[in-house]
Amino acid sequence: MLIKNEEYPGRALTEKISLDKDGALSKIGGMEYDYSNSSAYIQEQSAEHIATKIRTYMNKVYAWLALSLVVSAGSAIYVESDYGLLEQTLNNRMVLAITTLGIVLVMCFAANKLTAGALKVLLLAYSVLQGVLFAPFLMVFSNHSLGVTFACTAGMFGAMALYGMTTKRNLSGMGRTLLMLLIGLIIASLVNLFVGGGTMTLVISIAGIVIFSLFTAYDFQRLQEEGAIYDDATLREKGAILGALNLYINFYNLFLYLLRFLGDRE
Repeated sequence: MLIKNEEYPGRALTEKISLDKDGALSKIGGMEYDYSNSSAYIQEQSAEHIATKIRTYMNKVYAWLALSLVVSAGSAIYVESDYGLLEQTLNNRMVLAITTLGIVLVMCFAANKLTAGALKVLLLAYSVLQGVLFAPFLMVFSNHSLGVTFACTAGMFGAMALYGMTTKRNLSGMGRTLLMLLIGLIIASLVNLFVGGGTMTLVISIAGIVIFSLFTAYDFQRLQEEGAIYDDATLREKGAILGALNLYINFYNLFLYLLRFLGDRE
């Protein structure tokens, strides 16, 4: 149950932000932003100014993503090295999984009411819990296979990020489709817990890799648009934290699904 419940930490309940060319109101978590004049607004700014805004914003996202991954790795290694903590983790994995889901929901749907500092604390707490929940994998899989899987995940993640940031295609229309596919993936995974077999598990794993790869491209393009549009310092800070959360979820799930194919059990 640890693996199954931890693979889908709340994204299906998270509305994604998108640049609506028709002037719709979009939102990230609980933060609303009016994009009705976004295209005209961007055109009024110099290309150099926009590039600087995007670069500064994305650097903040990268910093929080990197910190979150490091915190998760550290907490996983620490728990794995202590048999008592590892046993407590296994005995309370459901509570821990529900707690991580709760943190995601609070961050996404109460972002307007929370300060940037509170969002930072929640992101770090989420990262610690994710690492704790991942600790048992360190005992199950060899260090070599974990390293290979991490490298493959980083490569795939980077490739999709590059595509999302450089493609001229507008990916905003993918948001709702990906959300529906993710909900279907979650339902299929729950069914697989009770009646699934090897073939169904394989199909779900492939679907998970595809869905979270596409989410990665979608999120990177979305984050660039945020960087170009957001001017308010608080909004940029909150957006960067929530952006890092989304990218973390993408990376984490890609890693888990690839681990099913590349992991060698000890």
